[in-house]
Amino acid sequence: MNTLSRAITAQILTHTDTYPLLRKQWSGLMNSERKHELSAAHHLLYLALLGKDWRKSFTPPTNRRKLENGAFQGWMLFRALRLLQSKFGEEQLLTPFDGLVTPQMLANVRRVISHPNPYSHSKEQFEAGSFPFEAYTIPEASSSHRAVQD
Repeated sequence: MNTLSRAITAQILTHTDTYPLLRKQWSGLMNSERKHELSAAHHLLYLALLGKDWRKSFTPPTNRRKLENGAFQGWMLFRALRLLQSKFGEEQLLTPFDGLVTPQMLANVRRVISHPNPYSHSKEQFEAGSFPFEAYTIPEASSSHRAVQD
């Protein structure tokens, strides 16, 4: 699944007024000096909270020399996903949202977002501009409601 349904997005955001407030907050961030403090993980989290296909924000490295020296495994996509999944960086990840995004909302995103292993894919799988994995991994339809709310 590459985008989330409104029903699942509503379970992640938890309050009906959060969606427009989040978009307004993000717009304010992007039009302020604080935009320089935002990392790829912040952008990924924002798109995931909205249920968008966050993978489109990442372009695979193509420089041959850099790839030969390990740039693929160090690609910002994989680093951003690791930061998103890490409890260690949680406070840093939530700070720019000024309390609008809660740890519970982040936990809900973590349950549905894909987290591929960079060592299980090759750069060739990304060359056609497509991704060899889905943006989201949703449990079976019957358990999706329960899985996000736990």
